Amino acid sequence: MSKQHKDDSNPYGAELIIDLHECDLDGLVNKEKLTEFFVTLCEKIDMKRHGDPLLWEDYSDLPHLNGVSAMQFIETSTIVCHPLPMLGSVYVNIFSCKEFDYNMALEFCKGFWRAKKEVHTLVVRT
Repeated sequence: MSKQHKDDSNPYGAELIIDLHECDLDGLVNKEKLTEFFVTLCEKIDMKRHGDPLLWEDYSDLPHLNGVSAMQFIETSTIVCHPLPMLGSVYVNIFSCKEFDYNMALEFCKGFWRAKKEVHTLVVRT
């Protein structure tokens, strides 16, 4: 049985990992705003959504981690978002096998979550 090897010069996809800090989350961490975030982001980076976002609220014993986590299935993978109001931070992962405008995604996320600081990493999947 032979093992197929993917050509590394032709990536499988990419994941944009965005850490947003000093965010003004007032009025943004609710189902309606999270849905708006996913709908608008997908429109801006030309991704086809599958269904509505899945949301889960964490009420764990670790108060700084409490908040709403959400995931949006897209035709080519997923977008995950974790706003943490106590920290004033939002963590976003966009993984897609379809190419997308990383700068557009980054700028939209920074603006939507009103972030004053950000750190991001682009991981190319092979």
